[in-house]
Amino acid sequence: MAIENPHETGPRVEPTSPEHVQEILEDAPEAAKANMERAEAILGALEDDEIPENYDNQEDWGFTFTGVLAHHPETFKIWWAEEGQVFSEGELSRGFKELLGAVVAHERGASICIAWHTTSAALEDIDSKRFSVAADFENRKDELPAEERKAIEFGVKSVQEPADVTQAEIDELKDLGYTDADIVELMTTAGTAAKFANFALTFDI
Repeated sequence: MAIENPHETGPRVEPTSPEHVQEILEDAPEAAKANMERAEAILGALEDDEIPENYDNQEDWGFTFTGVLAHHPETFKIWWAEEGQVFSEGELSRGFKELLGAVVAHERGASICIAWHTTSAALEDIDSKRFSVAADFENRKDELPAEERKAIEFGVKSVQEPADVTQAEIDELKDLGYTDADIVELMTTAGTAAKFANFALTFDI
């Protein structure tokens, strides 16, 4: 399935080189280095028809993101390590986190993030039928178990309308078995996905 990319001009900021990114990674946290290895695996797993027309190949598209972020090396190190750590297996499974990330990416319309989370989920051998709900979450969310549906709804609301989150919604998650730590992990996962999607959209990647 081709990724529908509304961005026609390519990045609004000229990316730094892949070599510059590698130089930054030399003294970056181990989580950042591990996340770059995962990024390379994700890019290698993308099909040709998933690459937007204004990019030559998977590497060109993927490394445009890191190349733009690398204009601020210290931020790159922190953000790239954060993404790797937040989405790794925790109290919440990696598969669920990728599903939540994909829903947030679809809500934002960030095609590179949609491709990232979808392909990352495939590497985890997540059921593709279950994962396809992310593309039309509002209409298909009832296909998910209640505990997943409610958690994703909360995660999306936490980044779309955070001031409107209520104690009742927190309590509802607890009634479904989520702990305080789980809820913090849930919110930070959604927040990280939204931050990366916003970055991609701002710079038209």
